[in-house]
Amino acid sequence: MKAEINIALREFHSSIRSKRFVITLASYLFMIFFFTYSIRDELIQRAGQTEVAYTSLPLTGVDGNIVITPLSLSTTSNLSTILIFGSILGITLGADSINREIEDGTIKVLLSHPLYRDHLITGKFLGNALSLGLMISVGFVFSIDYLLLLGIPIDGSSLIRSLIAAFVTLVYTTIFLSMGIAFSSLLKRSEISTLVAIVFVIFLILVYPLVSPTLASKLVGEKPYCPSEYNENKIDSCIAMKEWEKKRLLWKKRLLTLTPTYHYGSLITYVFSGDELTQDYIPLEESLSLGVTSLLIFLNELILPLALAYIRFATMDLN
Repeated sequence: MKAEINIALREFHSSIRSKRFVITLASYLFMIFFFTYSIRDELIQRAGQTEVAYTSLPLTGVDGNIVITPLSLSTTSNLSTILIFGSILGITLGADSINREIEDGTIKVLLSHPLYRDHLITGKFLGNALSLGLMISVGFVFSIDYLLLLGIPIDGSSLIRSLIAAFVTLVYTTIFLSMGIAFSSLLKRSEISTLVAIVFVIFLILVYPLVSPTLASKLVGEKPYCPSEYNENKIDSCIAMKEWEKKRLLWKKRLLTLTPTYHYGSLITYVFSGDELTQDYIPLEESLSLGVTSLLIFLNELILPLALAYIRFATMDLN
């Protein structure tokens, strides 16, 4: 394990000194400040209050009843920021981690030491995961400090759940890191793998959720015939249309579940889930038990690209 730790520390120091990390971190903090400042008045009005409200999380296709406190509102409002910046930083950190070492010839120097190839990938994954953890921690502390500067007290329940949400966010970003390392092991040129990785993230996060409703409609088939008096605002007046819409929504959900973004949104919703009757948080054990399926899929999406990178790099001819 010593070899992996040495590689991880080397990768961590290298990544946090890169312009890519500094620019992404600065942009991330600016966007957090921008979104939080835009709801500043609402945050101040909600100080000390707790309310359960039906909320849709942007870009994830997920909605549900969540507890609204100043901290939970700040966290969920910044969700779209981490979805974009965390994904891009995660995948670009990994996208040139292997092939750049080959291009620069440093891979032979590294492997001339008593070091196995799997040690190298593990070390690079851990080092870059530390960089992502640093970015998320800085963003988390920044959000807390901003609320305190506004004079808004932080309640203990929201703080604990926000810490859990921060950990979920770290796992989410490492999924893209894992995908980036897979791209780096499959493509020879670091510039090409980085470009492909960025295009892939943009498609997965921004384009795919937009086209999935249309794709779901195509998969269900043409709309059924309804009587001329049918009104789209009263779908119950046409049973065939009601069934068609039910199938369309089911296919839309199936398509969205293929993305890490959907499961990230689901887990964040479960973490902050609330009970309408009590107007308070659902007990934490119950909240987390609801997210077991999403968590398992989340872990699969983390492990599979990394396994592909291990296999590809282990069989790669470096001469």
